[in-house]
Amino acid sequence: MVNTPGIKTEIEPAVRDWLKQEFGDVTFEERQVKFPSGGGYLFDAVSQDGRIVAAVMCNRANRGTKTENAAGLKKAFTALEQLKKLGRDTVKMVVFTDQDLLNLVQRRASRLGIGGIKLLVCPLPPDKKELLDQIMDAASRE
Repeated sequence: MVNTPGIKTEIEPAVRDWLKQEFGDVTFEERQVKFPSGGGYLFDAVSQDGRIVAAVMCNRANRGTKTENAAGLKKAFTALEQLKKLGRDTVKMVVFTDQDLLNLVQRRASRLGIGGIKLLVCPLPPDKKELLDQIMDAASRE
């Protein structure tokens, strides 16, 4: 299994920095969020006041073999289901680093009732994009 600490230590912080710019200097952190109905989930980017909650998807739409990335899709659908459990006053989103994965999820999830959940693409800085590509290439060779 490829060691992917770079995603947690380099890529997700870069996405949170981008969200900070997008939402007017709001600080985001990885944090457990409690659901109104009970239970909770660890989200990748939560604003300090808890009003904005995001899951970050660093996967590609396809594996190195050009087949669909079933694990990436499952992770995205799990995040969407968890976001649906949050209250109506919460801004809910999934932030992708890969436009093709966003497009695939959007096509597949349209029948899941994901209205109210924003799907965004974060344009990574070139050095972070290169690092993520290296991590994903190594993972696809497993």
